[in-house]
Amino acid sequence: MSSQKGITLTSLVIYIGISTIVISIMAVISSFFFKNVDGIKKQDNYATEFNKFNMFFINDVKQNKTAVVDGNKITFEDGTVYKYSTTQKTIVRNNTKIASNVTNLTFSLEGYKATENTTKNIVTVNISIGENFSESIEYVLKYW
Repeated sequence: MSSQKGITLTSLVIYIGISTIVISIMAVISSFFFKNVDGIKKQDNYATEFNKFNMFFINDVKQNKTAVVDGNKITFEDGTVYKYSTTQKTIVRNNTKIASNVTNLTFSLEGYKATENTTKNIVTVNISIGENFSESIEYVLKYW
């Protein structure tokens, strides 16, 4: 009688094949994971730029009743001007840069009749910052 210790060549090949498949799947999963983590890191930078713009813009929207929109430029009644520079990819407020790495910014203004006596002016801002951050936000100008 011969001893049955150890593994056969066939089982060794099967073990190596299964191990290779498992390692390949883990490599693909980890590459997707690290790619997404890198995207999240970059998105934090974009959120910071948006927050800087939003902080100033909300303050000006709540203090003014009217505005004039010209594409990527808005002028409020108190003289505050926001401009988007396509060459420098920045947002400028009264000649002061407040946000950078902006890939697109447009403003639009429309009236909304809330009640018979109340009309609200709504400024819509379409903004894209960096590669992954894009928002369309509506701001209501002061109406009281």
